[in-house]
Amino acid sequence: MTTPTLPARLVAGCGYLGHRVAASWHGQGYETHAITRSIDRAAAFRAEGLHPVQLDLADPKSDSLPEADVVLWAVGFDRDAGIPRERVWLDGLQWLTEHLSVAPRRFIYVSSTSVYGEGDRELVDESTATNPVTEGGLCCVKAEHLLRELCAKRHPETQVVVLRLAGIYGPDRLLRRVTDLQQQNPLPGDPDHWLNLIHVDDAVRMVNFAANAATVPDVINVVNQHTLTRQQYYTALAELVSAPPPVFQPANEVDATDQQRRRSRGGNKRVASAFREQFDVGFEFDNVATGLRDAVMRTSAPS
Repeated sequence: MTTPTLPARLVAGCGYLGHRVAASWHGQGYETHAITRSIDRAAAFRAEGLHPVQLDLADPKSDSLPEADVVLWAVGFDRDAGIPRERVWLDGLQWLTEHLSVAPRRFIYVSSTSVYGEGDRELVDESTATNPVTEGGLCCVKAEHLLRELCAKRHPETQVVVLRLAGIYGPDRLLRRVTDLQQQNPLPGDPDHWLNLIHVDDAVRMVNFAANAATVPDVINVVNQHTLTRQQYYTALAELVSAPPPVFQPANEVDATDQQRRRSRGGNKRVASAFREQFDVGFEFDNVATGLRDAVMRTSAPS
């Protein structure tokens, strides 16, 4: 008996999350196309069984894209590239949407919980109005609206699913250099402020759910159920790497740059998901202590 061919999928943004999703889709048997501007990464993707699409979303030269039943946009912002955020996150998104050769069944857009603003320890979920205060949060809201408008006009049969991700952590990404803890370098930020997090493997699980499930909400907050404070997070991490307890910089010594970084990480709100009450995606690392242990064990080199 001939095995039925699964529909193709397209990933724009093959970074920390997108590359893992592409590998997962390939492993499930989907023909997976991955956009990259790098010749070397294109070759690496091809060796992994992916179908590279060499394209710079900040300056696209191609006229068309491969057909795809599901499109994932997981494009990050490269500060070192010297390209304005809007040029990729808005102009690049518009170009990609307008150049899809067929209407996908679903277009999954990876957004951020920074769209909810800073907060003052309040609880927010998908029903909370957006109120971004950072450049990234503002751009995410604009991109969410832009994508919905474009698909409504060009691809009305496409469901746009917005995944608002909390801070991603996992192997080789522990939010802070372990050496800072080992050397007791003071950490900026209020130790009692909330950290909203999601392990990268659970983020992949949510993307797979959004791609595969028969029914999916239009907006989903992707976040661990058990929010913890910065003090709790760094204390757990210090214990795992046999470092002294974390030391935090006094509030009066935190400069404007550090304050801006805190704002960009989401301020001091607790993010939840009403969606989690309706469906069980099966997160493995809702307990951040367990997720941290996994991340430390799988980190390839001291960070």
